[in-house]
Amino acid sequence: AAAAARLWAASAPRRRPLSCDSCRLFYPEDPIKIVRGQGQYLYDEQGAEYLDCINNVAHVGHCHPLVVQAAHGQNQVLNTNSRYLHDNIVDYAQRLSETLPQKLCVFYFLNSGSEANDLALRLARQYTGHWDVVVLDHAYHGHLSSLIDISPYKFRDLDGQKEWVHVAPLPDTYRGLYREDHPNPAGAYAGEVKRVVNSVQEKGRKVTASAQAL
Repeated sequence: AAAAARLWAASAPRRRPLSCDSCRLFYPEDPIKIVRGQGQYLYDEQGAEYLDCINNVAHVGHCHPLVVQAAHGQNQVLNTNSRYLHDNIVDYAQRLSETLPQKLCVFYFLNSGSEANDLALRLARQYTGHWDVVVLDHAYHGHLSSLIDISPYKFRDLDGQKEWVHVAPLPDTYRGLYREDHPNPAGAYAGEVKRVVNSVQEKGRKVTASAQAL
């Protein structure tokens, strides 16, 4: 605790004038200064090792040697968008298509989960002609305005819930609405989603998409 307090005292004065208050730290009461990652672990400036159960960016672990080598090699050659012809884009799409059903073999390549979720929402609305979305409570989908609107984790602290957003309870048998002692918690949570969808339809509207990510 004393070491963390010293770390906070040293880092906070530099961070405060350059970072807005809404850019909050993890563990603000006991802050961690992470300086390195390797595999499934993160390391602070004192060398302490932490099992990383939070970050969702490094899907194959931090600093995977093959990923580092490939990124370094590509950055030495070209780093541009996908609106030019390039064999790598087609080769990658072909490899993906071999793992998926034929009807899922048209690809959009984006640079973040937020962009992907925003595009998915736009495609759903374009295809269905409807606007309403069903989301799970506590869900978070990204930092774009369109995704804040469908993320209870965020919108409850900001502008509130839009009238076209409908929240279903998170299926949590530990702290949720239906717990382990319920005879059929899966069916009960599915029933809650059905109830939400029915309430949308009773208003003469239809659901364009359901968003479940956390």
